[in-house]
Amino acid sequence: MTIRSFDLLQPRSLPEAVELLAKHGDEARVIGGGTTLVILMKQRALYYRYLVDLQTIPGLNEIKNETDGVRIGALVTHRAVELSPAIRRSFPVVAEAFSHIGNVRVRETASVGGNLAHADYRLDPPPPLLVLGAEITAFGPNGSRTIALKNFFQGMYETALGPGDILVDVKIPFSPANSRAVYLRYSSLSATDWPCLGVAAFMTKDNGRCKELRLALGGVAATPILISGLEFASDQKLDETVVEKVLSVVDEQISPFSDLRGSEWYKRKMARLFTKKAITQLSAN
Repeated sequence: MTIRSFDLLQPRSLPEAVELLAKHGDEARVIGGGTTLVILMKQRALYYRYLVDLQTIPGLNEIKNETDGVRIGALVTHRAVELSPAIRRSFPVVAEAFSHIGNVRVRETASVGGNLAHADYRLDPPPPLLVLGAEITAFGPNGSRTIALKNFFQGMYETALGPGDILVDVKIPFSPANSRAVYLRYSSLSATDWPCLGVAAFMTKDNGRCKELRLALGGVAATPILISGLEFASDQKLDETVVEKVLSVVDEQISPFSDLRGSEWYKRKMARLFTKKAITQLSAN
């Protein structure tokens, strides 16, 4: 099926892009890598008369080291994140998560901003980004603002971006030296398919005890979710009793639904299994 004709608008700055979005309203949409949007337009699932091309705006395709973290521009490709020395050195769990997306051909084109703005509940990157405390920078009619990633996903394919807002970058703060994160994904179909679920765990240790535990899951609710209420695990050795309590908290907060990749019951069982595996890996190191 061929795509319907559209006008490609090429702004040179974020303010100009916002002006174009305001001018054309519901007929306009930003496009970055375009891997998902173009497919949906070819399938006639979506149509926009105007596409505002972000590729012509300088600076959106850069990975920048800052004093307190690393900033990833919205147009940085999945492959660039996967191979970035800065990301692999400071946040190997993020590089790993991006390496799971599709195949190399997809990762060479698809953008970080498009991945997050699409807000699919099964995405690989959000769980590790959530446990690392990532933040989104958005630019819109009222200027620039920062959105904690834990508040970014509002519903299935819905985000905190308002009308005319553009996702500019994602900032990952540096973690304490005595912390580590892991990401485990489980695919019930093929390795390059959407995961049935993904689990990210982050732990800071002190003298062999858990100082802080964070967990985030994808594929088990309408949005990727950061698990709350894990403060009880602080200053604890994560023995079987504590881990069981953690698993109970996770089970209470997830709300999986049946789809092609597994039933609601199956996803709950796998969420428990992979959460326990992730905690075990962090506890052992």
